[in-house]
Amino acid sequence: MIVRIDVVPIVLEMRRVIVAEIVGGYHGQAQLGRWWLPSGLLGEDEQPGDAARRIVKAHLGLDLEGAVVVGTRSAPVGDARHLALAVAGAVTGGEPALGPTVSGFAARTLPELPDQVGFWHRDDVAVLVARYEKLRA
Repeated sequence: MIVRIDVVPIVLEMRRVIVAEIVGGYHGQAQLGRWWLPSGLLGEDEQPGDAARRIVKAHLGLDLEGAVVVGTRSAPVGDARHLALAVAGAVTGGEPALGPTVSGFAARTLPELPDQVGFWHRDDVAVLVARYEKLRA
C-alpha cells in the first residue's frame, strides 16, 4: 500500500492552517486552482514526522516543529489506494518560499478554509487541528 503524508501546518500565533495551490494536478487530480494540504509520499524507512518536515520545506520553504500524526484515512488515488497519514505541526521560518509545484499559498483560519482541502473536508481539518492542540497541551 502506498502511504501518503498530508501535513497540517499550523501558524500557532494566528491559529491558521497553511494550504497550497498546486500547479498541474496533484495525486492524480487534474483540477487547477484547488487547495491542498502540503502532501507527499512516505519514503522507505522514513518516519511520518520526518516526511512531514521534508514536505513542508520542499513545498513552502518553511520549517515544521512538533510534528505528530493526528489522523488517518484510506483514499483512492488513480488506480491505487493510499493510506493517508495526517501529520500536524507548528510552522516556523518566516515567509514561504514556494516550491516548483506550488503556485500559491494561503494561511487561513479554520472557518476561512474552502469546503474541501485536497481529500479532507474543512471540518475534518478542524478536528485534526483540535487533536494537535490537545496533544500539545
